[in-house]
Amino acid sequence: MAKFPADRVYHKDRRKNRHGFWRSVMITLLLAMILVAAWFYGAWTDRRQPVPIAGQKLYVLDGDSFVVGSRKLRLDGIDAPELKQTCKDSQNSEWLCGRAARAALEKLLLEPGLACEAGAQDRYARSVAMCHSATTPDIAAAQVRDGMAVTHEFNGMRDYGSEEDAARNQKRGIWGGVFEQPADWRAVHPRGAGL
Repeated sequence: MAKFPADRVYHKDRRKNRHGFWRSVMITLLLAMILVAAWFYGAWTDRRQPVPIAGQKLYVLDGDSFVVGSRKLRLDGIDAPELKQTCKDSQNSEWLCGRAARAALEKLLLEPGLACEAGAQDRYARSVAMCHSATTPDIAAAQVRDGMAVTHEFNGMRDYGSEEDAARNQKRGIWGGVFEQPADWRAVHPRGAGL
């Protein structure tokens, strides 16, 4: 069996270390580029701007969307029963949960000090907005907490999970009986969705 000189083995090991070093540098640079791209994507896609409200007419469409002046807005992170949607209460009696959700949103939007910021548009050309008033720090959260809307869920993460859990546990609004998820209702009633 042939023996290799010690210096030849040493150079071979040094070459392995050199390749390992450059590999780790490249992986680090790649991860840094991905993080920077993700940050730029987030900053580019979520450019929320204040919505001018003073002196504008406000019209509520349903429990999560409304019009200010000529601009259609939808509250971010929630989905409310559609205007024509009905639900059942604990006695199995049908009630107009879509109209109740719209009335609840209208009450919140008419509170003094309403302010909204809107960013990207959804597929119905509504600007996705976050709103608050002088007395309600997050109007979307209030709709979910009162049982007038459900929270969005993406990859197991819920925008207003604690508010929805509280509404469900205390059987508020739509959680007081049986209801169809608004997205499922829209799939069956595309024209009656009230958009």
